[in-house]
Amino acid sequence: MSDSPDIHQQAGERLSFEPKPRNLDAYVLGEKVRTIHYGLGAIGSGVVRALVEDPMMEIVGAIDPHPSKAGRDLGEVAGVGHPLGVTVSYDADRVLNDLYADVVVHCTGSSLTEVYPQIVTLVSSEKSVISSCEELSFPWHRYPEISEKIDQRAREHGVRVLGTGVNPGFVMDLMPLMAATVSRRVKSVHVTRVVDTSLRRIQLQRKTGAGLSVKGFEEGARGGGIGHVGLRESLFMLADTLGWQKLDEVKETLEPVTAKQKMTTDYFSVDRGSVVGLKQSVRGVIDDREVIRLDLEMSLGATDPRDTIEIDGTPPVRLTIPGGIHGDVATTSIIANCVPYMAQSRATGLLTMRDLPAAPYYARPRSRD
Repeated sequence: MSDSPDIHQQAGERLSFEPKPRNLDAYVLGEKVRTIHYGLGAIGSGVVRALVEDPMMEIVGAIDPHPSKAGRDLGEVAGVGHPLGVTVSYDADRVLNDLYADVVVHCTGSSLTEVYPQIVTLVSSEKSVISSCEELSFPWHRYPEISEKIDQRAREHGVRVLGTGVNPGFVMDLMPLMAATVSRRVKSVHVTRVVDTSLRRIQLQRKTGAGLSVKGFEEGARGGGIGHVGLRESLFMLADTLGWQKLDEVKETLEPVTAKQKMTTDYFSVDRGSVVGLKQSVRGVIDDREVIRLDLEMSLGATDPRDTIEIDGTPPVRLTIPGGIHGDVATTSIIANCVPYMAQSRATGLLTMRDLPAAPYYARPRSRD
């Protein structure tokens, strides 16, 4: 979104940004984890609501470039239900320079190349970062230079950077790796995730092409506006961890799911034959043998929603979560649960979920008592 000086001037007049005095003794003693929230869409606001419930957390700042949010109380913007005494600012540099914080919760986009300048700015302010950017979940393969730069900058400033969410970040990468821990001689991993998007937010339904014609879906897919971001990142995390770093081939498919009859949601009326969602898969091949397969369906009224993990090893493992894990709720929970570890850990650099302890939410601040 392009900046508008006139709009920002008006927002600035409403904002009158003055950092609220904080108890620095509590900050220095580590009695609370202090957070700044950058990006207040559905996921960013959900994390705010999750952390407000935790007495060991203190939200000290909020950033969002949208002019309708700047100058308003964070509690109102994030749907908390009451004021938080934290004013949303569009001026990231001012918030980062003026406020002490342990962790910045970053929820502004899916593309690593687009959010990279923001990540560098956050790290340079000597604050650790948890981001919902899907391509940051395991960026080393697709973006080696950017990954190296983020890692180096974070180490220089003694902080940590983590990209996470439910998928990528858990269901199709971390959870299969945990399941494979009980098996030896693993030959292959197959993960199936089926999501019924009919009750999900409109952004996800649009992202999956709901309501489009098949031709419109295909055009959107070619332009990058349709499709799940992060499936390749999950595949590369699995391959790298399981010792299959040198895949001979990576195959990816994306196709529409069409309505067999007319469907109506809170946001769309979809005629028979129009698109209700997508099927997307990515496969890793070694010596003409498929070692990793990740199948994802996200569509209105999807049949048998579930998350299934199949490990071909000794012993074989098959796990199924009927109904599947709810994406939005799980993503906000994962981010919120990882905040204590990101604040307390002595590790530095660019991390992935496989680098964290199995239960990162146990890294709680310790009071003087």
